[in-house]
Amino acid sequence: MDSVFDSQAFNSNLFFPRQDTAPVPADSDEIRVEVEPNTFIHVRRYPSPEARFSLLFFHGNGEIVSDYDNLQSYFASMGAEMIVADFRGYGRSSGAPTLKNTLEDAHRIFDDLKSNDKFKEKVCIMGRSLGSAPTLELCAKRSDVAACILESGYADPIPLVERRGLKIDKTTAEEDALFNNSQKIRSVECPTLIMHGADDFLISPHEAKLNFDQAGAKLKHLEILDGVGHNDMMMAPDHAYFTTLKKFFDSL
Repeated sequence: MDSVFDSQAFNSNLFFPRQDTAPVPADSDEIRVEVEPNTFIHVRRYPSPEARFSLLFFHGNGEIVSDYDNLQSYFASMGAEMIVADFRGYGRSSGAPTLKNTLEDAHRIFDDLKSNDKFKEKVCIMGRSLGSAPTLELCAKRSDVAACILESGYADPIPLVERRGLKIDKTTAEEDALFNNSQKIRSVECPTLIMHGADDFLISPHEAKLNFDQAGAKLKHLEILDGVGHNDMMMAPDHAYFTTLKKFFDSL
């Protein structure tokens, strides 16, 4: 039986790639990770000698690596050496994205960075919105991850499909094993932070609560930020976004 998650109708409506024409920062480390023959993912590392840990970041839909060029300094000030990965077809990457290859590519990206000594000793993984899927894929299946951070992430794959204008009544066990974040997060044992906007009308805060309730980590924290929705989390009152992150990073 064909899965809706492998269908052109789903994936072409899920992903919104755009090209990256911004100037390359002078001090960035530009990395190309081959994920299949003649297909590569662009990854940008922002070297920070003073950083205490590496932060592999999977961005949200419609975003690209260079969107974080002006944000990496905020993460560096919290002790993180930021490494931002695109999806296939996004930014300077080649190929065409599907949800399945996004998960598979996450392992290839992680392995490439680790084998080429691009990571510090401690590695945390963070995903925003759609980037929550590759984040949980890694955090659930690898023991060499120090912390997991989800920002505006989804939980249940059925609403994810319905937001693409398609209809399914249920998911199979095989589909859940791959795409159900709220099930996958049960296997995440490292310290976990889940952040979500109280006014998020794209992905309900209920999904953040579901992920939190299911999370397997002994050390886990849920922060629902008031006054912000899906795409403006950093604008939360009283610098709550960065305060929450810094408190979590300091606890590691």
